[in-house]
Amino acid sequence: MREATRSEFPHGIPGYGADALRFTFAALASLGRNINFDSKRCEGYRNFCNKLWNATRFVLMNCEGQDCGLAEHGAQECAPGGYLDFSPADRWIVGELQRAEAAVAQGFADYRLDNVAHAIYQFVWDEYCDWYLEIAKVQLQTGDAARQRATRRTLIRVLEAVLRLLHPITPFITEELWQSVAVVAGRKAAAADASIVVAPYPAAQLERVDAGADAWIAQLKEVVGQCRTLRSEMNLSPATRVPLYTLGEADFIASAAPLLKALAKLSDVRPCSDEDAFARATALAPVAVRGELRLALHVEVDVGAERERLAKEVARLEAEIAKAQAKLGNESFVARAPAAVVDQERQRLADFTTTLSRVKDQAARLGPSP
Repeated sequence: MREATRSEFPHGIPGYGADALRFTFAALASLGRNINFDSKRCEGYRNFCNKLWNATRFVLMNCEGQDCGLAEHGAQECAPGGYLDFSPADRWIVGELQRAEAAVAQGFADYRLDNVAHAIYQFVWDEYCDWYLEIAKVQLQTGDAARQRATRRTLIRVLEAVLRLLHPITPFITEELWQSVAVVAGRKAAAADASIVVAPYPAAQLERVDAGADAWIAQLKEVVGQCRTLRSEMNLSPATRVPLYTLGEADFIASAAPLLKALAKLSDVRPCSDEDAFARATALAPVAVRGELRLALHVEVDVGAERERLAKEVARLEAEIAKAQAKLGNESFVARAPAAVVDQERQRLADFTTTLSRVKDQAARLGPSP
């Protein structure tokens, strides 16, 4: 064993810090008796600690010495400091925190530290840092005073709860950060010598989950993903900002426009009133279809390359349709498969057929091949 370790680490095992090591062992603590230790996991959790540190710097920079609406508790309550106007994103991240807290409680109850570590990691990295912090930047820049105040309150209160939630796994960085964050969040006095160790552990309040906010954010993520896919297909540089033309879902587009501009790197969001206006505005631009919503980035298009891209998409959709038709045409499959599976296959066939029709319409606008 010693020789194998020397062979794998001829220059010694790199240090990643006590918190990263503790997080690694927690994440590896499954029900099995043997653990295959991987130092790359330590490196990944060290990066997680760095991300948490940088997120805290951002939150403190925007909340310290600012009005965070801590005297108010309702969505739009009047108080000496003014109003709070929580956005769908604010309500969504609070709901996600409740789900994470519930998952952590279940993980501890089941003696599954790996599930505890995964729940916290997924919430902090994927939801709070990758999505909410980026949304918060836009709300702080473009929102009115009530929206900014609600954003700051959500930023600092969610972060403070995360530090308490994470403390049993990474005690050193959470104690260090909590001493500053808890003061701004109104959880301890500046002169107090209280420790995060004696602070109450977060308990989920699942009644705070907002289904409407969840649906709004899910739609935002999907539209941003569609825009990013279009950018990738068109080989647009991240520095290139182009306008987005939309058709359908007018209310959502109007409310989400500032976020779409920032998250999808757009110069503008321009809703079209009807099919003809959308067709005139987008001309030869590639179109992404999401239910009743159509999206197009307005750029000068290489007609030959776009014709080739659409031909590949038509071929892919036709192949999917053929597979679905073959399954549904198989009497044995229809008779033996669960009804839900058969219905799902029928829905897939309908969706593929609808999308194929729209892609063919888009290809027809390019005109015949030379």
